[in-house]
Formats: sequence, C-alpha cells, structure tokens
Amino acid sequence: MIRRFAFVIAVIALALGTGSPPALAHKMKIFASATGATILGYAYFNADSRAVQTKVSVRGADGSTVFTGVTDDKGQFAVQATRRMDHHISVIGDDGHMATFTVTAAELPDSLPPAGGAAPAPAAAVPAAAAATVVGSDDLRNFIDQSVSRQLRPLREQIDAYQEKIWLHDVIGGIGYIVGVAGLAFGFANRRRRPQVTEPS
Repeated sequence: MIRRFAFVIAVIALALGTGSPPALAHKMKIFASATGATILGYAYFNADSRAVQTKVSVRGADGSTVFTGVTDDKGQFAVQATRRMDHHISVIGDDGHMATFTVTAAELPDSLPPAGGAAPAPAAAVPAAAAATVVGSDDLRNFIDQSVSRQLRPLREQIDAYQEKIWLHDVIGGIGYIVGVAGLAFGFANRRRRPQVTEPS
C-alpha cells in the first residue's frame, strides 16, 4: 500500500512537472486596444506562439456582429469601429481553443456616434476662422488620444505577459505544495500505524 501510494505521488509530480506547462501554454489569449477608431489586436498561445489564420468575430454592445475574419500570418487583426460602444472580440481555433476580449467604449474616440444612436446631426454654419479653430482642436485631441494609446499599448502587453507568467508559476507551485503536504501527511500516518517493538528486559 505504501509503495503504491508513493508510486502514485511520484507519477503525479512527474506529470505536473513535465505535462502541465505545455498544456497551459496552449491556452489561447487575446490582446487588443484602440488606436483612434481602429481596434488593433492579436491572438496568441504564449509569448513565442501566435494564433495565425484563426477565426475572429467582433460583436457590438447590442449583440450585432460588426466584424468577421481571420488573423494574419502574425496572428494580428484590425477592426474599424463605426460606433462608440463596447466591442466584444472572440477568437476560435480549429482545435476548439477559444478566447475573448473586450475593448470598451471609453477607449474609442468621442467623435464616433454612440451605439444605437442616430448619426451626428450636421453642424451649423460657422465663420471660417471659427471652423478652423474647431477642426484644429478636434485634430489635436485625436492626435493626443492616439499618441497616448500607442505609448500605453506596449506597457499593457508587458503587464498581460507578466500576469500570465505569475499565474502559471502560482498554479504549478500550488499543485506541488498540495502533493508535498499529502505525502507528508501519509508518511506521519504510516509511522503512527507501525507496531512498536518492545525490547526484552
């Protein structure tokens, strides 16, 4: 019984040490962000493996499909937003792997019409000088928004990759801890069951 339990523990530990990382590494994920009115993203399994030629579907906040396509040879995709609303992205692989990601309405430009709303009304006629000032202000705001988005994107990618590594490390460490505690508990219980040998007086 003892040998059988020890063998089972050893097999579990070996399987966790050699089999779990590849399995977890094949968990599909998505990263996406908005640059202006364009949603840029990519699907991947880990830092070195992109999900290429994989089906991509994007739904709006009202449930309507706004985009369908496939990732390119680098696992990337691009979607042009026409409404300022949440965009729910789904990527489904041929082997059944699936991942979802949401780009919120707050990440998209204020100039886009809201979800379900009517198209913006034509602006009233204004003097040329005033119009130039308004256009310049809008262009400047869009430029700032896009610049900030480009600067934040690499940082968000690094945070996402770091969280994935921490999660994997915690899972493997937690499983190893459980196996170790179970082995110690069984060892102590077995020692208590051993008959005590009394020395002859």
